Amino acid sequence: MPWQRELVKPLCPMKKTNLPFPFPINASGKPLHKEKVLEPGLRARVLVVLAMSAVPAFAYLDRTEPPLILAHRAGAFVVPENTIEGWAESRIRYQPDVWELDVHLTEDDSLVVIHDEEIDRTTNGTGLVREMAFVQIRSLDAGFWFTPDSGGTYPWRGKGLRIPTLGQVFDSFPRDFFNIEIKDSLTYAAARLVGIIREKRMQNQVVVVSEYTEVLECFREFDPSVATAATPDEIRKFVIWGKLGLGFLARTPMDAVQVPEYSGSIHVVTPGFVKRCHRKGIQVHVWTVNDAESIKRLLEMGADGVITDRPDVADRVAKTMGFREFPRNTP
Repeated sequence: MPWQRELVKPLCPMKKTNLPFPFPINASGKPLHKEKVLEPGLRARVLVVLAMSAVPAFAYLDRTEPPLILAHRAGAFVVPENTIEGWAESRIRYQPDVWELDVHLTEDDSLVVIHDEEIDRTTNGTGLVREMAFVQIRSLDAGFWFTPDSGGTYPWRGKGLRIPTLGQVFDSFPRDFFNIEIKDSLTYAAARLVGIIREKRMQNQVVVVSEYTEVLECFREFDPSVATAATPDEIRKFVIWGKLGLGFLARTPMDAVQVPEYSGSIHVVTPGFVKRCHRKGIQVHVWTVNDAESIKRLLEMGADGVITDRPDVADRVAKTMGFREFPRNTP
């Protein structure tokens, strides 16, 4: 609701608060009433539990073994992106290690999985996600525009594909790992995401990222036990300090960096960059890499993962390089 969204901004981050989180929220990410705030003794015990939950490192990074194939929007070139059916098919065919997905707030504060701020590109509807209620979004055909042959056919039209909520995705794939990008610039989106992650007990299976520094900083304040990737501002500073030979000065609150190999004329992902990240215990995930030659080069360089629209290509490369096994009946 609008009042809840407005509440978050002035309270996040709350450096001076004595609460275990920037403000008390329930499993839905909504503020609790004053009388439900934890007593001081219980707050202390909660803080101890949180501190213990973050050691050693983060379970997401401990439980995933590089190099990782992160299927971008489920593998947007080969399956209908960001749909339950797309993830299911990609999972059977290519076995990606991590699902990369994006979340947006609807008008009625549902957190839905869709890349664009508009629904036009992937559905048979038009409009902004933030201006539509979930019931409207849920009625649209999320497989309408998917075509595997450049417009020759649209095999998923009318098959019942829908834009899901993040909670529905977690319910459908409770054992999988997720790379979640918060697309909203509202810090309230971070609160909603924390609530859903806690409700579904997915803290050890997600890494969270956002291009909005304030949003990601708020997420870290809300739940420091969940792994996060760097913001663009953190990446810029890390790269610049590193190229000046002063990498030790860079602040590194992140657990992973997710970067393109090149940014304009700047060669970001180099052997030196990968080594600097690894010295600080930071994983390197490179986006968006869709050709076999680039995937092979980056994995040889030591990248911990590739974010790709082509999990089929990445799977073949990883098998050829010995990172994955071929099925017994496959030469």
